[in-house]
Amino acid sequence: MAPNELDGMQFDVVVFGTGLEESIIASKAAAGKKSVLHVDRNPYYGGSNACFSLSKMLEWAFCHRNCSQTPSVEVLVGGQLTDAPTFVISDVASDQCDMDTLQRLAPFELSPECTKKLQEMLKNDRDYMIELVPKVVFCRGEVTEMLISCEIGEYVQFKGVAHSYLARNGTIERIPESKEDIFASNSLSLIEKRKLMRLMTMVSDNTLYAHLLDKYGDSQFTQLLQDKFKLSGMLLDAVLYLIARVNRGDTISAREGCERVHKYVKSIGRYGRMAYLCGMYGGGSEISQSFCRLCAVSGGTYILNETVAAIEPASENEFSVVLDHGTVRAKQIVMSPDYASTAVPKDQIVSRAICILDNTCLGADTTALASYVDDSGVVSLLYVTHSTMTVPSGQSILYAWVEGSLEETRSLLTSAIQTTIDSKASPLLSIFMETHELDVSETESRGIVVTRAPDATVDLDSVVLSAQHVVSTYFSNSR
Repeated sequence: MAPNELDGMQFDVVVFGTGLEESIIASKAAAGKKSVLHVDRNPYYGGSNACFSLSKMLEWAFCHRNCSQTPSVEVLVGGQLTDAPTFVISDVASDQCDMDTLQRLAPFELSPECTKKLQEMLKNDRDYMIELVPKVVFCRGEVTEMLISCEIGEYVQFKGVAHSYLARNGTIERIPESKEDIFASNSLSLIEKRKLMRLMTMVSDNTLYAHLLDKYGDSQFTQLLQDKFKLSGMLLDAVLYLIARVNRGDTISAREGCERVHKYVKSIGRYGRMAYLCGMYGGGSEISQSFCRLCAVSGGTYILNETVAAIEPASENEFSVVLDHGTVRAKQIVMSPDYASTAVPKDQIVSRAICILDNTCLGADTTALASYVDDSGVVSLLYVTHSTMTVPSGQSILYAWVEGSLEETRSLLTSAIQTTIDSKASPLLSIFMETHELDVSETESRGIVVTRAPDATVDLDSVVLSAQHVVSTYFSNSR
């Protein structure tokens, strides 16, 4: 693109960031006959939902991360999650990064063994697709319904999340998902099977489910499970923390808890004996790009690697946007929170760990979700193998995340990973980081729409609902 080529152009909407929420909004606006300019400062699609090869993941940490949102990234090389050779990427992002730079960093300068391990992994660099914010989608949820209704489902490939695990008290157990799995389970007693089947039957039958909500909706969810369904111990924890995804210490109503279980149960059977699907090749990024394609087909304009110099009011109903390739006018601005120049970190933090393992620990050709529960909190875990085309054959990736700062949750994350691995695999490389929610109130006060930062949920439905809210509020005539 020539310098100043954009000068003087006018758009109905300019969208900054190519994460999933921004991409959905851009595609919907374009489908509604709005002129759309979709810009990303980075040389890749996906924004906060991006995924990378191993070298590109390290490059992201050095060059592209937003330092207010992700203050530091810790990289551990070797088979230990504690006392392993570590380098910390912090302060400000650098202008450039190459593998020579990485290998000169401590501890590689001091440890030839670490250098050798990293070089061995980089031989298969393009076989890794590492997600910044790993998520799954419900088989019968907002994401799948939107992909189908927009007729772009063929752009994305999925693999069923075949197994669910509950880790607690130093052990990990597989939890049956479907009615067939419950009947076939050897880990549940006959009485436990009856209790679990009673719950699943009641929430899957619309009449019984409506009666359950009418009678018990205002009570506490935990109390309902204990008093009416007689759940305790492992079964109670499985329903609370694995199916309903309740945070440790949180109290939710029976209505909200039953709605979560209902959504889970209704998703089972649509594409097999599982409630969730995991995207191939890095799900969040692939889904984001499918909506970017849809926007482009509808006439949207895309520019990557484009710096936003300034956004100023041009008139009462227009903004002036200064970019590398010229100054444009826009009636509406939508941006990812990391584009807000006045954004400051808030106390809401999600800490994340990414472990590349030298072996498969929960199955060689499968994908699994797990919850680790102890008195400190609940850690969500996603396990992927070569079957999702995101890691070399014979290796696997275990993602773990929890609400709270890394200082507060490091030991919890480490315990969750170690319990899940259960001595069946060793980390080749581990990455720890924390993501802060950003306060964008000053930016929003200027009439700019700011999307949501990634949260600690395991699925993407909240992203779609947030995007739909923006579309209905600001682009009511968009499809």
